[in-house]
Amino acid sequence: MKNIFKSFFTLLLASSAFFIGFYLGKEKIISKIPDFQEEIEEKG
Repeated sequence: MKNIFKSFFTLLLASSAFFIGFYLGKEKIISKIPDFQEEIEEKG
């Protein structure tokens, strides 16, 4: 029974680490893209 909990906890930890890394990576990519709509509004 202990092994089941240990493997479940390991799986949960690995998946949460993956999702956190995926989210932070997505935020980093989005911040690199310039916001063209703001520039158009400033000129107009």
